[in-house]
Amino acid sequence: MNLTEDEFVTQVMRHLFKSRGIDLSGYSASFLMRSIRKRIGRTGSADYPDYLRKLLYSDEETSELLGALSINVTEFFRDKGAFDAFASQVVRPLLTSRADTGGLVRFWSAGCATGQEAYTIAMCVLEELRKVQPTKAPLISVLGTDLSQPALTKARAGIYAKEEVRGVPEKLLNQYFVSKGDGFEMGPEASRLTRFHRENLLDPPTSKYFDAIVCRNVLIYFSRAMHDVVTMNLFHALRQGGYLTLGKTETLMGAPRGSFDVIDLENRILRKRDVPVR
Repeated sequence: MNLTEDEFVTQVMRHLFKSRGIDLSGYSASFLMRSIRKRIGRTGSADYPDYLRKLLYSDEETSELLGALSINVTEFFRDKGAFDAFASQVVRPLLTSRADTGGLVRFWSAGCATGQEAYTIAMCVLEELRKVQPTKAPLISVLGTDLSQPALTKARAGIYAKEEVRGVPEKLLNQYFVSKGDGFEMGPEASRLTRFHRENLLDPPTSKYFDAIVCRNVLIYFSRAMHDVVTMNLFHALRQGGYLTLGKTETLMGAPRGSFDVIDLENRILRKRDVPVR
């Protein structure tokens, strides 16, 4: 059976949709092929038909491919300046506004990969709580979601090699991590605030009324049509007045664009207006 590249990609996408309900039609063809080629090489497949046979009859390979297709490039405090801005312009105002009333403050790391971003958010919140010293400390919830189940398994374990925590300042490393073998494990103070579950950003969000959503360096992998779907989902997941943080090279497009105020253009921090999207 001879397959052109387009036919091969189409059959791979069809299999993933039928077997896992994952719609990858919004991803660029070049991005899909880069990830698929890695799996072709690692499985020792001779050609497109050979890999397709392995994929169709192996649930394990289906999971491996989905992991390869997920955006798993991440690190603690990735772009520290952006997280400094996030702490001062998002976390601090949210905590200050609840300083006397308590309540729940909800954060969402959308596309969290192996958890570093979600745990970074938790550490930022804990550090700002120490500065604000509210009369009645609010409850904090940090949700991390990703498409890749293997990535989420690692995130829940919270165990990282030494090279994976190199972006963590020494003070925070001592405060929020415990040594484990040749690496480190998230300590209870940050991990108790954080939970993870699988979610496709192209689907309507399973949770809403977030005070802040961080979705950095994820939108760049979607086509324009799917970009608009994702941003609309993020819009509906935010409460009125909630904050959205994107990656520095990303731009909000589509219907929600006019419903946000720019708080920090350089660090792509936006705030949802108290006006419904048209």
